[in-house]
Amino acid sequence: MFKNLTIKDATILILLVSLVLFIGYFYANNQARNILWQKAYPIRAEISVRHISCSDNSPTWLSDILRHQTKSNNAPANQVAYIEPNGTLHHCENGYVGQYPLLSESVTQQTRFRYASVTKLWTADAILTLIKDKELSLDTKLSSILPEIDTPKDTRVSDITIGHLLLHRAGFDRYSVFGQDMFNIGDNICPDNLEGLNALELGFDPDTKTSYSNLGYCLLGEVIGRLNNQPYNDLIAQQYQLADTSLRFVSDSALPDEVMYNYVETGLTGVADIYTVFDYEGLASAAGLSGNAIDLAQQVRVMAAKPAPNILSVNNRISCDKSQIKECYGYAMVPYQPNEQSTTVSFRDGSLLGLSSLAAVDDQGSVVALLSNGTPSNGAKGNNKVKMMIYEHLAAAK
Repeated sequence: MFKNLTIKDATILILLVSLVLFIGYFYANNQARNILWQKAYPIRAEISVRHISCSDNSPTWLSDILRHQTKSNNAPANQVAYIEPNGTLHHCENGYVGQYPLLSESVTQQTRFRYASVTKLWTADAILTLIKDKELSLDTKLSSILPEIDTPKDTRVSDITIGHLLLHRAGFDRYSVFGQDMFNIGDNICPDNLEGLNALELGFDPDTKTSYSNLGYCLLGEVIGRLNNQPYNDLIAQQYQLADTSLRFVSDSALPDEVMYNYVETGLTGVADIYTVFDYEGLASAAGLSGNAIDLAQQVRVMAAKPAPNILSVNNRISCDKSQIKECYGYAMVPYQPNEQSTTVSFRDGSLLGLSSLAAVDDQGSVVALLSNGTPSNGAKGNNKVKMMIYEHLAAAK
């Protein structure tokens, strides 16, 4: 039957068979399909940067930040908001809400992004408010508020204070399952099994070094709830009037107005999406909020203007090098100052699978909030690059 095939017919047949095999392979192989999707990112990025929208008279560096995030940090959708010291608000947005460019709605200033660890600003601010109201102090022992801590195997647990938790110096080693308890690894401790603190062995003596810990901020959330006689989420919603903003706590599914995150699983870890891999009840006080960049900037501006100690405060007793961009943990943010004569900008960033967030405040009261639906391939180096871009613009505007 093939004797009468012309070369043209044979070529077409080969191409059709190849196309069927190509489509069949990627249809059946989810991992290969995800890898191909990632490799095609430059095309999506180019489409996204062609759709940047800014408010009137916004400084050009805001759109430059979005171009950088899109092209260099795997984020095809972004929002940035900038509030000048005099209160003038500027904002820019780019990209698409859904997965496929041109086939979904464009990101607007109202589009929802998850805040990840930037949520810790509300937890820290609420704790500092309790301190200023004389409800507790930085030296208050955690065990005096959480009676579940009664017979700790590691007696150092009884020495943990509120100040230690704020400064990430409580003894929880972030490289152990108890310091980075986000992926349902190890025994659940906070918030549903606080008695588990009695069996916990600390990674180091409290207040001897700094080690970032989500467990510490979950415990701070419990402290806030206990001292206010209501659940943490309810207290934060009431105290910060979240009903009048876009801010909402997230759960194990996307909210209707939420952007899609640029994450696909290309390995064999079994991680499918950011909605089901995390315990969002346990992460409420560490990484549970969502909203838009404008509301983030406005809320941070209010927090930063409060009497000290506030989210910009640091513990001067702890020696650290502020010329390193992520060296000095304050009570809520990380200050950066290249030298003693230069501008200080404090940062609080966060990331989850396929998303990143950042808030920055300078010593003149300027605030920048950046939300992205992607994370840089080179991790901290990529995050620090965008921080330096923001720092340079804020310092130049001084």
